[in-house]
Amino acid sequence: MVLILASTQTTSTALTSAVLELVILSLPSLIYVRRLRRSGRPRDERLTAVGLRPGTPSTYALALALVIPVAGLGAILLQLIPTGVLHGGSKNLTVMGVPSTAGDYAAIVLTTLAEEMLFRGFVAGLLFRRFGFRTGNIIQALIFLSPHLLLLLVSLRLWPLLPLQLIAGWVLGWLRQRSDSIGPGWLAHALINLLPALLFGL
Repeated sequence: MVLILASTQTTSTALTSAVLELVILSLPSLIYVRRLRRSGRPRDERLTAVGLRPGTPSTYALALALVIPVAGLGAILLQLIPTGVLHGGSKNLTVMGVPSTAGDYAAIVLTTLAEEMLFRGFVAGLLFRRFGFRTGNIIQALIFLSPHLLLLLVSLRLWPLLPLQLIAGWVLGWLRQRSDSIGPGWLAHALINLLPALLFGL
């Protein structure tokens, strides 16, 4: 959920990277759907397995309602991180890139879609079917957290971001289970990533 951008990265480079990430992280879901198709599974079952269903208006409304508390928690936790660490990082890295162009916003939206395709579409779907929702969603949230642990290599003072990732991962998994779709979670995820930058310049 946290963008780590090179300080010299251009908008076009960020957008290209986001598209590439979307393609790569979507592959497990697409391969799994193809495998289910070859085994003769019905189309609805194949799409539900990876969350590629449209969702309902009520689940999108629920996603919007969840954005405010999660984004609010994120804004509070971000205040615990020194500004120099959050925006400065190292010579070549900045932890939070503030979007300034339409391409930057598009990159954020595409990146969140990529993460939803992998973590809530493919990973959560498999875990829910194998372990049930309660256990599966905890495991899914921990898996979602794991790559964010690399933030500690930038600075240990970035630790407040980790509980945010864990909570957000669980909430997004809950939306996936509730809707049988990654759509509501994608909406919430994108807004959660965008709102702190839009409202607070974080």
